[in-house]
Amino acid sequence: MRKCSRILVVSLVVMLGLGLAPALGQETPKRGGIFNWFDYADPARLDLHTESPLGVSQAIVGLYSGLLQWGPENPKEVSPDLAERWEASEDGATYTFHLRQGVKWHDGEPFSSADALHSLQRIIDPEVRSPRCGSLLRPLVKAVEAPDDSTVVVHLKFPTGIILPALASAWCKILPKHILERDGDLTRPESQIGTGPFKLKKYVRGNVIEWERNSDYFIKGLPYLDGVKQYIIKARPTQIAALKAGKVDFWYGWPPLKNPQIDEIRKARKDLAYQRSTPGGISQLHMNTTKPPFDNPDMRRAVDLAIDRHEIAERAYDGFILPCVLLPKEAFGDYALPLEEILEAPGCRKNKEADLAEAKKLVAKHYPDGIDIEVAIRSVGNYVDVASIVVQQIKKIGIRGKLKTWESAAGFAAWARGDFTLIGIQATAMTFMDPSAPFTLLWTTNAPRNYGKLKLAELDELHQQGLRELDETKRQAIYHEMQRRVLSGETPTVNLGWGTGPWFMAKKVKGWAPGPTIYDNASYHGVWLDK
Repeated sequence: MRKCSRILVVSLVVMLGLGLAPALGQETPKRGGIFNWFDYADPARLDLHTESPLGVSQAIVGLYSGLLQWGPENPKEVSPDLAERWEASEDGATYTFHLRQGVKWHDGEPFSSADALHSLQRIIDPEVRSPRCGSLLRPLVKAVEAPDDSTVVVHLKFPTGIILPALASAWCKILPKHILERDGDLTRPESQIGTGPFKLKKYVRGNVIEWERNSDYFIKGLPYLDGVKQYIIKARPTQIAALKAGKVDFWYGWPPLKNPQIDEIRKARKDLAYQRSTPGGISQLHMNTTKPPFDNPDMRRAVDLAIDRHEIAERAYDGFILPCVLLPKEAFGDYALPLEEILEAPGCRKNKEADLAEAKKLVAKHYPDGIDIEVAIRSVGNYVDVASIVVQQIKKIGIRGKLKTWESAAGFAAWARGDFTLIGIQATAMTFMDPSAPFTLLWTTNAPRNYGKLKLAELDELHQQGLRELDETKRQAIYHEMQRRVLSGETPTVNLGWGTGPWFMAKKVKGWAPGPTIYDNASYHGVWLDK
């Protein structure tokens, strides 16, 4: 057996000014205190395996542990969690994980390989339709077995270098078999029994989520905090006011802020460290191909041409988005298409004259008098700002849009059942930072956010090639072709671009650094307050 260390780890995070990673070895942590921040939406359903919003992960991720994790000492390295060590077979197709002994669930029940086996089998079960971890593991994992109480063996469909980063995802936590068998799922607060550093103390819908220290956590001496409190604050002005007033001490890269809002916060709170970084995600429009008018490829093409990504980037994001980019060079290196090529693609060009002329002809061909449609969005972040611009832009080509807003969780449920014509904006953060990630989530037939329900056979084939290819140069060529196909407008999704965002954290908060994605290193077991 041999250790397998080949993984692709990429991040745009630049840990400047936060006093985070260096502080882990330089300062003596202090115990006690409550870490206060906010959740941008009411998470409602609380099952990490079956849900996909950031608000759900943020609400409960500190209650659970995975086989592996990112950090916490080095947030860009895969490290042990419930698995204390592991090895791969010589052919790279089998991984054996050796589990920690003596770990207990929050209700006192012992943790064993039966829990890990149950979770992994649940995640890869196509009937469960796990949108985050499932979308990572189903294409990779053939079978899982537990030969004894402290060992889990994962058999892959083919050798790949991305299985360890996938298993380290914050969405791939191990959930309690006995609670899943008792309750059927973990959507309710009373079902939140984990092995993580914190226990769920309170969840008041629309108000607050509170964690309390798990005194039986398997890493002795952790966590340092007495607890974590997340206020549920849905309106961006109220979120900003809470940060300015010191009610919360953290702004975790999302929702987006404009430069005047950033300046306002920095003037109000001199004790906040600030940096501009990326939450690792892209924003899109989605067209429903199961009903008119977007069952017609001409109409989808018209919208793709009409959307001015540069105007949206300037007006709605204040430049905090890279127009049309699927894989940014800074994060993915040579897997990214050259920016010059991206900005020459129809729909992505700054000069919209030719794009609009073609789009108008396509709409007039099928709807000479134009057409009225509903443009749906979730009422979070800057979505109203973006969708309002989208409505203005498609009006120029004869599509008259009327905005409809949904509460966050209800909106996701509507998208999943196809209850929309056009989704005016939906941000999608990456589950892990591999070039396959956006295609796993969005641009394959069975992708969880292929809300438009279009069969994407050619992208499916390329995606499988990309997952299996071990030669980096050949793999880069595959993902170049996939990016080109998305940019060609052949999917039901209009890519607005890759977002960047602000990070604010009170300087008294120590022992934390951002992980590869916005979801990672968010259990806060090494965080402490210097006060």
